[in-house]
Amino acid sequence: MKLENIDKARFKKRLNRFQAALVAGLLVLSLALSQIYTGLWGSGDSNTLLNLAAVVTSLFVLAGIMNLIKDKPWMYEIRYMRQLKAELNRIYRASRKLEQALEEDNPDAIVVKYFQLHGSRHLYQLEDNTLTLEELNRQIADLDERIKQRGMQVSAEDYAPAMLDRL
Repeated sequence: MKLENIDKARFKKRLNRFQAALVAGLLVLSLALSQIYTGLWGSGDSNTLLNLAAVVTSLFVLAGIMNLIKDKPWMYEIRYMRQLKAELNRIYRASRKLEQALEEDNPDAIVVKYFQLHGSRHLYQLEDNTLTLEELNRQIADLDERIKQRGMQVSAEDYAPAMLDRL
């Protein structure tokens, strides 16, 4: 996975529209299906189970629609951010192995850590999560110093998911 320059304004605009469409779709579809279900099978008593069935059906319909549109060009930024988050989460789940390999000066571990830190900074900047950015920049500076001491040349482009599997 590569770190790509994403237009922050366009990403935010598309993400907000996508989320608003999901919420509106869930609301409208759930209400419509709830009316249909209670009209067909409702009784004078509580229709809570039918309402729940309408919401669940709406979720399945929206999941199907999302599956159909996920490869559209206007979904690129959203898809990229989802993939980046998934990869960073995968690295985080292997953090115990990663830290152990870093202690052993494993070159793959250094590349993985480099990607994790720079990918996190990229993600935080795109999502305006500046709360922990200062600490993250300190960790990046520490890792850069470590890389310099070992005479290595590392970039985020060097990362490959298979490196994490080799740790």
